[in-house]
Amino acid sequence: MVPPPYFLEVILHNYPFQLGCTSLTHPNLGLVENVRRRPVEFDLIELTLEYPRNLPLEDDDIDELNRLKDKEGLDYSVHLPLSVRLASTNPRLRQPSIEVVAETYERAERLNPLTYTLHVSPIYPPGGSPLTRLFELDQYANRIEYAKDSLLKLKDHVDPGKIAVENLFTELRDLQGFLNHEGYRRCLDVGHMIKGGKDPLLHFYRNADVIENVHLHGVVGDRDHQQLEPDSDLDLVGLFEVIKEVGYEGPIVLEQFTLDHLDRSLSVIEDAWGKAVV
Repeated sequence: MVPPPYFLEVILHNYPFQLGCTSLTHPNLGLVENVRRRPVEFDLIELTLEYPRNLPLEDDDIDELNRLKDKEGLDYSVHLPLSVRLASTNPRLRQPSIEVVAETYERAERLNPLTYTLHVSPIYPPGGSPLTRLFELDQYANRIEYAKDSLLKLKDHVDPGKIAVENLFTELRDLQGFLNHEGYRRCLDVGHMIKGGKDPLLHFYRNADVIENVHLHGVVGDRDHQQLEPDSDLDLVGLFEVIKEVGYEGPIVLEQFTLDHLDRSLSVIEDAWGKAVV
């Protein structure tokens, strides 16, 4: 596969982890075409599944994705639908969300993905609205409990050991014990941690035994899902030192949506990895 001429070729280290990009690198194109056009530097693609673009997952797409997987020596991970509301206080949203996740998981299993990423959001942290603190705290506590209830019901349909629950608006500290007890795994989104003012390195170090997927993207200004930069709020060298120390070998998905951003990020990763000494 020949990369576009403007995509810089980088000689990458032999990383112990799998470096991946998403099926939204070309956001106007479908799953299959994104896999066909992936930059050659990536041998893992995270397939973002969402209505109406690529759900329900059709048989023809599954067959072609499997053909490309075998031909190109690829692995897949799957991002389950972003639109689900597993933590909603409204039962008329929660139950259909459970059904959507279960149906999508059943179809996607035919692709034999390494892992599934799941949002249980929105669970907004208290203190971010003009409402009273008590109201916010009640809403937060309720959403945590409803998230637990939804995840318990999901266990009738999925293998929780394949499901990596992602931090989004919160770091999910109040769900961590529950997730561990029920066998769910974790997806660490580094960019969301940075944007929320949290320390992704400390979080990774503390939870390395249950993290099986990492989303990596920069925060530029107030916008996340941007390119990585050497001078930013993310200590990328430090992150790689933690990864080396704990022996992480799972996927690291560059959750960025342009070739230019991926190109820039690959160069920054190459430099930071070489500087990370353990």
